[in-house]
Amino acid sequence: MKTKDEIRTTVRESRRALDAEWISENSGAVERQVADLVEFRHASVVAAYVAMQGEVRTEALIERCWDERKTVVVPAYRRESGHYDLATMARDVRMAVGPCGILEPEEKQWISVDDVDLVLVPGLGFDSTGGRVGHGRGHYDRMMAPGRAGSPFKMGLAFEFQMFDRVPTNAWDVRMDAVVTEKRVIRARSAGNGV
Repeated sequence: MKTKDEIRTTVRESRRALDAEWISENSGAVERQVADLVEFRHASVVAAYVAMQGEVRTEALIERCWDERKTVVVPAYRRESGHYDLATMARDVRMAVGPCGILEPEEKQWISVDDVDLVLVPGLGFDSTGGRVGHGRGHYDRMMAPGRAGSPFKMGLAFEFQMFDRVPTNAWDVRMDAVVTEKRVIRARSAGNGV
């Protein structure tokens, strides 16, 4: 099994080779699959992310949420705590670049993750047990920590090359309930280790 750092290096190298057309086409395939899932259709409040370079794009899903009168929330930096939390993102909201280079609402209206039905989660690597490797800062694990976020359905969005047989996880790593790629929907199955 590859280490987290090896997975991060492999995926980052693969992402650098992607062109915009490939990302757009394959993101569209991921977005269409997500939109067909019952968890998306029934969600009233969806936590999305504003995609960075090489990530599965989410613009079409966010637009669809607004069209269907769903509330959209995105990660935004809280200066008081030094961590990311969720802030509402309306269609006409002004966006600004946050401290990690991520676009976020300029004026923040905070919402608890406990009020979210579905969380769309980016990452660098995933596996079929719901394991996820992020960038290593722990922002998503903190936002979705067990006990704080027992209710939202957690759905990783990835390209097929980001899927691994197994990714290493720690006790504090939050598992996905499903992972969606351009080719398939993977319902997480138990890792067999009680985590």
